[in-house]
This record gives sequence, structure tokens and C-alpha cells, in this order.
Amino acid sequence: MSINTDPDGSNPSSSSLHSEQASTRPSYQDMKAQNQINQINSGKFSLLVLCVSSFLVLIVLILFSGDKTATAFADEQSLIIQNAKVNVQSLSIQPSYIKQRKVYGLIESAKQANLGFELSGVIDETPVMEGERVVKGQVLATLDKQRLFAQRKELDATLVRAIADATLASLSAKRTAELVNKRLEPEQRLDEVNANLNAANALVNEVKARHESLDVELRKSSLVAPFSGQVVQQLLDVGTVVTTGQAVFSLMAEMDLEARIGLPTRSSLALNLGQRYELNYAGETLSATLISIATQRNRATRAVDALFKIDAQAAQKRYLMSGDLVSLSVDVEIEKQGAWIPMSALSNGVRGLWTLFIIDKSSGTQIIQPRSVSVEYMGQERAFVSGPIAQDELLVVSGLHRLTPNQVVQNMQVINTARN
Repeated sequence: MSINTDPDGSNPSSSSLHSEQASTRPSYQDMKAQNQINQINSGKFSLLVLCVSSFLVLIVLILFSGDKTATAFADEQSLIIQNAKVNVQSLSIQPSYIKQRKVYGLIESAKQANLGFELSGVIDETPVMEGERVVKGQVLATLDKQRLFAQRKELDATLVRAIADATLASLSAKRTAELVNKRLEPEQRLDEVNANLNAANALVNEVKARHESLDVELRKSSLVAPFSGQVVQQLLDVGTVVTTGQAVFSLMAEMDLEARIGLPTRSSLALNLGQRYELNYAGETLSATLISIATQRNRATRAVDALFKIDAQAAQKRYLMSGDLVSLSVDVEIEKQGAWIPMSALSNGVRGLWTLFIIDKSSGTQIIQPRSVSVEYMGQERAFVSGPIAQDELLVVSGLHRLTPNQVVQNMQVINTARN
């Protein structure tokens, strides 16, 4: 077996292998550069760790210092609040309270009537129309008077005949009296003649009375306005046959206006007849005088009706009309136990309730205790509340935003009592 060798006697395969190994081995410069890179990376990492550690230590120091500062500030504020003056007032428990309530009523005419004839007949004329203003005594309608005129002519003739008969009886009585004096006629004849004279005179009076009665019927055949006002409604027209008392017109007085207001029983007892009160109409006040209070309840409203006479000038100035709505503010007593407190003593609660701060002295110290109460009535400056409150308890009336439950209060000032 033969082995190929180079001219110099060396093995060519071994030579190439050594050259490849020499080419893959890192040089000294490369190793030095790599060491420098590793040193730089190690320095950056150490610097990063140092920065993060310093930052964490700084945060811990800040938090620790801030906690001490906050604690000191809270203690200082607590001391300030404890020493601050707290305004309180004593509660006065009452069995009821009075609140203002608006009651409403309607303007109505003091005079309003449905007008009709006192006689039956046929409507002959209606000189006024619906909505027209009339004065007292003005003719509104007339009945057909032909039958009455015929009766008057008949009575005129009857009266003439009765007067003639009476005149004849008078003359006969005079002649008979002369004959009796001459004893030519008996006295009985004189009595008969005098009786006939009396009967004739009575007939004359009867006919005159019937004539006057007919004149009354003629006047009643004209429907006149009993007072000045406005024709609100015309119920029947010309040619209608009417019966006695059947309404033809509805008349209402314009200037004499009244307000009928239904009042609660206790409120009506507090009003005085003849006293002036202020009614409210369309946002304006209206002066009125109380003229009557009913002695029984209205069956529909179960209230007590009160009548107020409206001042005529005020009614005309505000163009008041029948049917307008007015209101009156009255005091109503509500039976509910509680106390009046200022609005500044209330703070928002939960579930529709409100919160009060009460000073509790049962433990020997003055501690603020919250109480949940219901507001029964709220006015402009104070409210009536009910709930777990007792007589003469001290109520904090101002500065609630500075106080917290279970806080000790050392400096208090009682400003007044919470009485109605």
C-alpha cells in the first residue's frame, strides 16, 4: 500500500487540518475586546441596581416621614377641633306642630239668580240678549198680554155698571128715608133699601179690587232684572209657552264678587268674622273680608266653607270673574311628636333620612353622637323633625362639616332653646 506525500515529505491532510484549527481559534485582540464589553455591561448593571435601591430607600423614607407628618397634622387638627367652640341648643319636644297650608276656592257672584215669570203664558218679546249687561228694573222679557187686556176691558165695564147700581141704590135710599120720615113707608122698607145700597157699594169695591189684581198680572207679565248684572244665559226663546216659575234667564251680578274657600275645621275656628285676609290670585295678593263661616261641613269636600267678600276696586283692577281660582294660606296643626330645629343642624343621611349631631354626656365626656331623623315639615329657616331625640338634649346647630361621630367636644356654647 502506498501513501501519497508532498515533495517535502509531509502529509497533506494533516497540514490542512492544522490550518483549519488555527483559523477557528480566537485571536488575542478579540478576547481582549470581549473582556472589555463584559466589564462595561457588568458596570451598567451594578449602576442600575444601585439606582433602583436608592430610589426604593428614598420612597420608604418619604412615606415614613409623610406618615409621621400626617399623624402629627391629624393630631393637631383633632386638638384644634376639640378646643373649637361648638354652638349647641337645647331640644324642646312638642306633641304637634303648625305648618302653613294653601287652601283653594272659587270666585263666585254674590248675586246670581235664574229668573222666570210668576205667570204662565207665551213669551212675546225678549229685548235683551245673552251676555248683555242690564241694570236693575230693566225689562228682560214679556208675555203675551192680549188675554189680560180683554179682562181689563171686561172689568172696566163691570165697574161702570157696579157704580151705576150703587148710585141708584143711594138715591133710592134717600127717597125711602124721606117717605119713612113722613110715615108713608114702613121702616122695614128703609132697611131693605140700605142693604141694597151696601151691596152695590161692595160690588164696586170688588170690581176695583179685581181691576188692581189684573194690573198686578199685567206688571208680572214683564220680567225685570232684580239687580244690575250680566245676562249669563238665555234659556227660552220667543214663542215658548212657559209655566209659573220656569227659568227664562240666568242673571249674575258682576261687581259683587265673593270667594268660597273650603277650610279645615281647626283653621276655620282660628279665623275672625269681619277681619281682612290676603288671598292669592295669579301670583298677586287680593284683599278680602271674611263675611261668613258655615256651621256644617260641605258634603262633597268635607271641609267648612268660608265666604270672603272681594273688594270691588281690586276685583275690577285684576279683571276677576266668577269661576277664577284663588288660594288662602292658613295654619294647620299636625299631631306629630318632634322638635323644631334650625336648617343648619341638618345633614344628609341614608334611605331618605337626615342626620343630627347630639352631644352625649352619659360617659362623663361630651361626645358627638349621630341621630337619624325624619323631616316632617321644612320651612325657610327651620324644620320640624321626629325620631330618636329627647327633651333637653343638646343639638349641634352649626359647623357640622368640621365634626365626626364619636368625637370629643370640650368647648360648647348654648345659644338658645329650640322652642316653637
